[in-house]
Amino acid sequence: MKTILAAALFAGFVQGAQHSQTPSSIRVPDAATAVAIAEPALVKVYGKRQIDYEKPLIAALENGIWNIHGSLCCPGNKGERTCDERCAGGVAELKLPERDGKVLSISHSK
Repeated sequence: MKTILAAALFAGFVQGAQHSQTPSSIRVPDAATAVAIAEPALVKVYGKRQIDYEKPLIAALENGIWNIHGSLCCPGNKGERTCDERCAGGVAELKLPERDGKVLSISHSK
């Protein structure tokens, strides 16, 4: 009888552990969520001023990994910012899995 009770308790524990790990409860469902997770991590590494300068942050999902990167912008002749491929420099980059949102890597391109 004790063995049956222990087996039932263990089965309930395993089932509960599996239930708490359901993909829908820990998933990064969209680009806005990916950016919301990435921005504080990037600010911590590169500073608020740098990340604010690289906004908007852009997120793209590829093979279950969110790739979030800043926008490459450079100052124009009249103090405005232009964001295009002609600017020199790099941007902050962060990768996180869609399934759990844990940061895989942070880097800055040149």
